[in-house]
Order: sequence, then C-alpha cells, then structure tokens
Amino acid sequence: MAKSETSSSGQCPTSSGVAWKVIVAIVLLRLCIGWHFLSEGAKKLSYDRGSDSWSINVPTAAMLGQAKGPLAGFIQHQLPGGHGWQSLLAVPQEMTPEAGQQLNDWVAEYVKRRQAELSKGEHKPVEIPDFAPYANWYEQIIADWKAIHTSFTKVSGLKKEQLAEAATLFEVREQFLADYLAEESLDIQAYQHELWRLAQAASQGENRAPFEQERIADKTAEVGRTPLKWVAGVRQLQAGYLDELRGVLTDKQRDSAMSTRVESALVTPKERNLAWVNLAVTCLTVGVGICLLAGFCTRLAAIAGALFLLTIMATQPPWVLGAKTDFFYYQLVEVAAFLFLAAVGAGRWAGLDSIVHCLWSKCCGTKAS
Repeated sequence: MAKSETSSSGQCPTSSGVAWKVIVAIVLLRLCIGWHFLSEGAKKLSYDRGSDSWSINVPTAAMLGQAKGPLAGFIQHQLPGGHGWQSLLAVPQEMTPEAGQQLNDWVAEYVKRRQAELSKGEHKPVEIPDFAPYANWYEQIIADWKAIHTSFTKVSGLKKEQLAEAATLFEVREQFLADYLAEESLDIQAYQHELWRLAQAASQGENRAPFEQERIADKTAEVGRTPLKWVAGVRQLQAGYLDELRGVLTDKQRDSAMSTRVESALVTPKERNLAWVNLAVTCLTVGVGICLLAGFCTRLAAIAGALFLLTIMATQPPWVLGAKTDFFYYQLVEVAAFLFLAAVGAGRWAGLDSIVHCLWSKCCGTKAS
C-alpha cells in the first residue's frame, strides 16, 4: 500500500491521499457554483448609456413582500411603499351581520357628508372610526407621510409661503386618502373576512385530504393578491404628493443645490435601507462568485453564500401554508454544496488559496527557523 506524501516545513502542501478524480469533482463543483453566483449577481447590474451610469436592480422588495412564516410580519414592515399593509391590513376578521351593517351605514353617511362638504367648499378634519377595517393602516400611512412632510419642511431655503403651501398639500392628500379608503372599505372588509375563513380552514388542515389542502393553498395565494390594488392606489397617491411637493419649488430653486436637498428629504428611511440591502446583495453574490471561481478565500466565500441562501429560504419555509417552495429544495442542495466546499477548503486545488497557503507556510517556516 503506497504511503501518502507529506509536505516538509516551508513547502507547498500536496494533494496526496486524495484521488485525482475527487479533486477534479471538487474543482468542478466550485467552478459551477461560482459561475452561477457570478452570473446571478451580474444580472442585478445594468448600464445606462444615456446617463453613463450603472444601476442595481434587485427584486428584494418583491421577494421580501411575499415572505411567509413567523418573521413575515417583521420583514414586510421594513419594506417601503406598503406602509406595513401585511400586518395592518391583511388581518383576518370575521364579518358578522352587525359589523357589516355598521360599516355599511358609516360609508353611506361618509359619502353624504363629503358631498355636502364639496358642494359648500368646506373642509373638515378627517375622522376614521376604529371599526373601519383599514383604520390601523390609515394611521401608519399618515404617520409616514407626516415624516416626509417634516423632512421637507426642514430643507433650508424654503420660504414661509412655500411651507404653508406644503401644509395645505398634506391636508389635501390626507383627505384624498380617506376618501379612497372609504370607497374601498366594504371590499376591504370582505377581504379580511375571506382571510378569516381561510385561517379557520387552515387550522383544520391536518384533518383534510391532500387535495383540499392544496385547494386552500391556492385560494390563500389568490386572496393574498387582493390588497395589491389598494397598495398600488396608495402608492399612486403618495407619488402625486411627492410631485406636488417638488412643484412647490421655484424654477430658480430647482436649478440650484436645493433640488438635491429636496430629493434627499423625500426619500424615506426605509427606501434608503432597501437601497443598502440591494447593494449588499449584489456585492455578496458577485463577490462569492469571483472568490469561488478564483479559489480565493474559498471557505469564507462558501459560508457567506450558504448564509445568504438560508436567509432567502427562511422567507418561504415549506411547512407554512401558502409558501412558495419552487426553489426551496434547489437552494437547500446548493447550501449543502457550499458547506462541503467550506469543509474541504476547495480553493487548495486549482485555486489561489493553494498559492496563499504556500506563501504562508514558507513565511511561517522562515520565522520558525
């Protein structure tokens, strides 16, 4: 039986004891995963010839917006634009005959009152009852808009007339929002009742046949898309509000540095955080891909790639009803491959890690002598 070769102090480590076929398979696995990550990261980058600039396009908001499981509410609340609708609007609530009649009477009274106000040119403070199915979501939207308004009013150089105009614009948009949600309130109540029915059905899932569970999952996905039209409507109102705030500036102010300060003020903290997340995701995927292809810092890159995939998989746990598991098990296999590459230190073969290891060994050997 042949003895395996050993490397003396200061010499490069050899791959003796490991069959060359296994080494080829390890290198091939490392290159394949590295190319996959690099290509996926490159897709997130786009170049605009007109502005001669690069931009990052990562569907982070769409992916996190569909998160399922115990952390879904927390994750989705961090996303911009939706104002936490997943935890404030998508609330299962039984629609009893009394609750339905109460809301229907209030909507009729609201419409009658608003028509009278419009005919007289009056404007009264907005009042949303606690039993309105969107009450909590409305309060969150207004709080977010107030934060934008406050940030705008702190921009230096604005005149008193412009600040007064901005205050009026906020009141008008607040009324637009109240009118829009009041118009949709009966449909929102029906949506929340449907969520309640699905929750009741899901609680008895263990006693149902597989085809019934699949039907419930399909219905859950269908109902889950219902509030997207309301979210889109609110985003349209917010976009109009931001455009109106930009319109407060004079032509001279738009051509000055104030325009940049205003644009910065109109960006919400959640939007900034999402931009940083998109940048981090792009850098991580590209970096992991390059490191694996070059066989450099292979263990660190493999562990980073595994953790990244695990965070994605955590948003769609397969044991949660309605979770999308199309890619879960593919990602699980890739996580296992990452852990294998980290365990064997795959960069030692046909990679820069072997050169680094050689230099480190010689350096340490020289110092030790």
